[in-house]
Parts: sequence; structure tokens; C-alpha cells
Amino acid sequence: MIPAKLLTFQNAPLELAESGRTLLQRHFVEFDFDMNAESPLLLFVLSGGSEQFAVKAIKNQPFIILLAHEGNNSWAAATEIKAWMNQRRVEGFMADLNNQADMGKVRQLLRIYVSLEKLKGQKLGLIGTPSDWLVASGIHEDLLKDKTGIILKKIEWSEIHDYKDFEPDEDFLEKYPFTNRPAISDASGLNDAIRKVITENQLDAISVECFSIVLEKSITACLSLSDLNDRGIPAGCEGDLTSITGMMLVNAVTGIIPWMANLIKIEESGTVRFAHCTAPTGLLSSFEVDTHFETGKGTAIAGIFSGEEVTIFRLSNDLCKAFLCKAAITAKQQHPENACRTMIEVNLNPKLAGQLKQHPLGNHHLVIPGDHLEAISYALKMKGIEEI
Repeated sequence: MIPAKLLTFQNAPLELAESGRTLLQRHFVEFDFDMNAESPLLLFVLSGGSEQFAVKAIKNQPFIILLAHEGNNSWAAATEIKAWMNQRRVEGFMADLNNQADMGKVRQLLRIYVSLEKLKGQKLGLIGTPSDWLVASGIHEDLLKDKTGIILKKIEWSEIHDYKDFEPDEDFLEKYPFTNRPAISDASGLNDAIRKVITENQLDAISVECFSIVLEKSITACLSLSDLNDRGIPAGCEGDLTSITGMMLVNAVTGIIPWMANLIKIEESGTVRFAHCTAPTGLLSSFEVDTHFETGKGTAIAGIFSGEEVTIFRLSNDLCKAFLCKAAITAKQQHPENACRTMIEVNLNPKLAGQLKQHPLGNHHLVIPGDHLEAISYALKMKGIEEI
């Protein structure tokens, strides 16, 4: 249900509100509206004299869609309301009911809202604890739920089935061919164990801190995370709650699970490099299985990223700010020296690159193929998250 409110002058005839309800249903047949919402997303300004009612309805809403039409001084009232919003830096979009381009934009915004609402009640599993080095990427579970509706489920490694109990999955072995049979068999078993815990706990997404088992048992979750992403399940590594939250948001809004990557270097020219040892194979034009970069153990993805343009995204761990930009890929590399197994190089405006260098929100960034700047930007506005 889309929270909405019809705005009229005081003591307006009921017919005026009924006509507004009919117009909404006629123009937005694919959506259902809750006209009694206390915190509306959409305000349909039906007449002049409704400005004070709009001010009361907006309250602390981070984003408002204002809908105006010709007649009854609707435009006059909507313009005054939008000016009031601008003065208070309330984000919003003012639309003309009779303008097709505006109506297309409103439909896009409503779809983004519905997508974000689907995050509410989704369960995110955290296997292990966030890696020690993620000093700027922890999110308290209460904040996560309050801001996004996502519920965090903490799972100890001791609760995971032993990967040795699973027979090698032939489909997995075929998908990820590797000459080291014991290593790929272990990776297959770990994948089955993680998939089992997802099913048992009815998880919608997962983040896995696997360095402990890399050091203890020489096995990585890199291939499992890749496989889960390919299956449509957002899966991140290192127990990075900020990154997996961003992955879930991006997936909800765009339908794409992004690549979670390390920042390798930022140059004065604007050249920025990203790399990691896991990636969804659906985002790669080709790949090979290699060992994990930092440890030389287990298995990892060494791939060539597909496409020529990407959107780069990162949330802050207080879910108040975000870095968001688009960039052209200038180089792609497998098995780079002194970096994780899959790497890309992009070119940013030098000023933007300087901002990323001096005011980062954290290491891991999400790389999404294509231009999704507008959709993600509107999603952030609806969540009250500031782009920096």
C-alpha cells in the first residue's frame, strides 16, 4: 500500500475528495493507496487552501511526492507547499497529473518505494562476527531494523553443519573447475553447509566472516558467496554489515546483486582501482578459480568484469550518508599483482576521487554494472540518507 493523502480546503465537499480518489486510481491502476496514512509519501493537492494541512502531513517525512492538477488552485497551493519544503530541505518531486513525463517519474518513484518496503521483515544472517579490521563498518541490529526493516540473525560457526559431511556437488564442481580437487571439494561442502543454514533459518541474505576458517582449515567461502549471488541471494564476506545492507538495498531497487570490492588505490588523476576474491559470475564475462589472495589458500574467483560502465555505491555505518557515482571502466584484470583476484580500474572526476580519498565511508564499495544512479539516489532520499 502506498501511503497517500488527499489535500483540500477545510470543509470542502466530499465530492472533491472522491474525485481525487478516482483520479489516482485511474492514473495509477497498478498501485493500491492508503488514503488514511499518518506519514504519507504522496500528497495529492486537490485545491487551494490546503497548504497548512500539507505542512501537518509532512511532519518528518524524508521524501514527498506532490501531485498537482489544473483547477481549484491546485497548482498555486502545490507551489507554496514545495517552496516550504525547499526552505526546510525536505526532498521531494512535484508532478503534474496531466504531464506524461511527470507521471512516468511518479510511477518509477512508487515502484522504488514498494521495493524498499519489501526489505521490511527480511532476515539477514551473520555467520561469525564482523572481521576485526572493519572498524568503520559495523551496524547495530536495532539501527538496522529501525532504518531498513531488516532483521539481523546472528549465527555462530559452531551452529553450521560440518562441510566434510557433504558429498561434492557435481554441478558446483562443473561450474567452478579447479585442478586442486580437495580444495574445490571442500568449497562445495562449505557451500552446501551455508545453503543449509540459509534454508533452516529462512534467511533472505547472508554475510560470512570466513577468515577464521581460512586460517584454521584452509578453506574459503569465496565460491559459495559467488554461487549464492548467482542464485539471487545477497551474500557478502568478512561479516561486513554495512556492505550487505547496501547489497540488499541495491538488489531490491535494481534487481541486481552488486560486486562487493576492496578499494585498492585512488590516484590524483581520478583513476580508482577495486578488487576482491569473490564476485557473482553473472557479472563476469569469464573467470577462473584461483587461491585466496591474502593467504594463498582455499579457492577464489579471478574474473573479467563485464560491461563498460558501472555505478559505485557505499553506505555509512550509521545509515545516514552514502557515496554514489557512475564511472567508466578503463581496465579489467585477472590475477593482478598485489591485489585480490578480480580487479577493475575506473575513471572518476579528480575532485570526486579526492573526496573519496579524504572522506571515505569505509573500504568496501559496491560495484553495479550499468547506470543506476537515479534509482538508487531516489531510494536514498526516501530513506533519508544523504549523498555526499
